[in-house]
Parts: sequence; C-alpha cells; structure tokens
Amino acid sequence: PQAGVKPWGPPGAGLATFEGVFDRAAVLMAFEQVGGADMALQAACDYAQERFAFGRPIGSLQAVKHLLADMYVSATLARSNAYYGAWALSTGSTELPEAAATARVSATQAYQHCARNNIQVHGGMGFTWEFDCHLHYRRANLLALALGSLSSWEDRLVDRLCSAADARRAA
Repeated sequence: PQAGVKPWGPPGAGLATFEGVFDRAAVLMAFEQVGGADMALQAACDYAQERFAFGRPIGSLQAVKHLLADMYVSATLARSNAYYGAWALSTGSTELPEAAATARVSATQAYQHCARNNIQVHGGMGFTWEFDCHLHYRRANLLALALGSLSSWEDRLVDRLCSAADARRAA
C-alpha cells in the first residue's frame, strides 16, 4: 500500500518553498524579539529611575544614560526593520527574502543587546531571581538560535543582497 502523500507546490520548488516559509517565520519572530527588547528597555528605564546612588537616581548618571540610549536605538532600528519585513510579507513583495533576513538579524542583535544591558543597569540585582532580567536574557539567547543562528541569517542576507545586485547588473 502507498501512503496518501500529496505534493505541496510544483516539482523541483521544494527548497524555494521551504525558504519562503522560513522568511515568513523570521518576520514574525522578529516582532517577538522587538517586543522583548522593548520590555527589557522599559525594565532598565524603570529601575534607573527607582534606584538611587550618591543621592540621585542612577538614571541621571552619564554611563547609565548612554546604556539606555544605545538600547533605545537598537530596539528602534529592529522595529523599523521588522515593519519592513511585515510590509514585504503583506504585499507579497519580491523583497521579502532580504527584508526577512534584515528583520531577523537586527531583531536578534537588539534583543540580545537590550537583555545584556538590562542586567548591567540592574547591577547585582540583575543576577537575582527577584527581577525578570534573567528571563529576558535567556529568552533572547533562545530566540537567537531558533530558525537558525545569527550568523546563518547574516550569510543569507549577504547572499540575497549579492544575488539582487547581480540581477540588476545583468539587466
């Protein structure tokens, strides 16, 4: 007896179909990572306003301000790239492969950056179970490996950009 297997897509297009599914998943995961980066940033900002050292909030210290500003910039860039990926996905644009890889790379970097700096802003309290810093840190590292490593997505982005440039030159 034969199994009732139905082909999904045209013959010979399996790899392209598989990569398309990965691109769609990467865009959706980028939004989860952007949300995590925002939460880590918010937790760091809240703690920087609550914690006092030398008679003033630690958020007024230049080093902490710079950490928070860097976190904000990376989260905002990741959000912008995630929106680009969502646009490419919703419109069926041919730019989806590049947009998905860009969103995935920037969101992964932003979430890991914000999670690490959230622990830094919290200082010794960032390592305790009393605060949720460790949850963001672990989630950021878990999501960085889901759907492939950061370096594999960087390689995909470079390959897709080079292919697009070659196609433009040939036209």
